Amino acid sequence: MGRDTTADATPLLKNAEQNIGNSVTLLPQSGPATVTPQTTPGVGPRLIQLAGGSAAGQTTSVVLTASRILGVSPPGTGGPVTAILEFGNGGRSTRAEIDIPMGPYVAGSIIAGVSSAQEPQDGGIIITVPTGVLRIYARYDNQFIQPILGTNPPQSIAQVLGVPFLGPSGVIPSEPVLVKAMTAYFTRHFSRAYRTQYCYRGPLASIPVQLPPNRFTIPAFAQFVKTLRSPITALTVNIYDSFGNHLDQVAVPAGESPDIELTGTAHSVEIVNTLANAVSFLALSYEIGL
Repeated sequence: MGRDTTADATPLLKNAEQNIGNSVTLLPQSGPATVTPQTTPGVGPRLIQLAGGSAAGQTTSVVLTASRILGVSPPGTGGPVTAILEFGNGGRSTRAEIDIPMGPYVAGSIIAGVSSAQEPQDGGIIITVPTGVLRIYARYDNQFIQPILGTNPPQSIAQVLGVPFLGPSGVIPSEPVLVKAMTAYFTRHFSRAYRTQYCYRGPLASIPVQLPPNRFTIPAFAQFVKTLRSPITALTVNIYDSFGNHLDQVAVPAGESPDIELTGTAHSVEIVNTLANAVSFLALSYEIGL
């Protein structure tokens, strides 16, 4: 009979050489808006690096928070911040990206100065994954605009049109943010995780009546998608599979966007604007099932 090695495996959160909680200061990306995410260093600063024996893998919850660093001068906006989670076992792992919401602006204004004596206000998210290996990174996406699927080199909607465009933070400069990650063995959580793809932000008149051909890859573990746009005009959403087959079409009326369920082999989302209404901001918000 083979020897039971379970007792020899180091549990994921009980390795004295590793850390179950950490924080990092993220600096915003500088320069014009880009379709290339911040990569300094690697995919972003590493917050968590945990590895247990494969026989000791457990369902592990992760708490992720983001807040302004108070007293920064001149003040700006915070975020958006993206968390990258890699989880699995020693030989195989998978990857997911989610938004980390920013904490409230305690001074009462998005860009108002705040006293360094005040306590930072966290915004947070909790997700749960089954894993024996857990790596968590954070990335500041203030200048990152999602490129259109299939463009080579990668291009945004604005670049295809040849018009000016901005990053998600717009014309207000971004400031450093403090991101924290903590892990624990618990599974009862109530957070809803999202991943936002910022597709366009720029002058109102630069998006014409008909958007150019545009498709965006659905993120891993996405269950629903809704359109975020300003003005909140009517749009059409098309869903395709990985072979380019048209699976579904949803007419999004003016006003609040419905949650569009992503089922079966859904792979990419296309946004079509067929009305005489321009938009100055366009994003896709996915609910992530973690």
